[in-house]
Amino acid sequence: MDEEELPSHELRDKEELVLVAGKHWFLMLKPLLWTFLGLIIVFVVLRIGGASIYFTVAFFLWLALGMTYFIANYIVWARTKYFLTNMRIIVDEQKSLFAKEITEIELENIHNVSYKISGVVSAGFNFGNVILQSFGAPKPLILKNVSKPARVHLRISQMMAELHEEEEQNQEIEPKIKHPRKYIPRAPHLEEDNE
Repeated sequence: MDEEELPSHELRDKEELVLVAGKHWFLMLKPLLWTFLGLIIVFVVLRIGGASIYFTVAFFLWLALGMTYFIANYIVWARTKYFLTNMRIIVDEQKSLFAKEITEIELENIHNVSYKISGVVSAGFNFGNVILQSFGAPKPLILKNVSKPARVHLRISQMMAELHEEEEQNQEIEPKIKHPRKYIPRAPHLEEDNE
């Protein structure tokens, strides 16, 4: 389990954190490569041109822009977390630097869990999407680019099975408990004289 945990004030009574997952680290390679490639291009173009003061300004400008781009992507990547508790799944998704979306779904409302790994890179680095379909929801909830999707899928399936077993046990116990009969008042019966 990750060191990062859902704050305890976010948990309900008798709710326990089971698993914390995040987006795969491979997603950070693209911003890193763009930043690095941009630095190389600026270096080569301005070095060939021979403009030393322009080279220095352009290099440091690109370095500042590239690092800003990389840091912004890192913050979005690092702050997106998927929390599985014994009662629900919480998706804490950082959409951009200034936009965040939190979605939660109760385990008892999920009727199907699947996962999808698409492509050579995803298969090689073991990341993909976990798809949760729930009753009454117009579209499935997707945990995007999660590390080890098979493990996350398995753990969600196990939690759902435990929840259903618990519900079945409660249904078996319930008929054994005798409930007192309710008193239902009836309308008084008036006898008519048939004379």
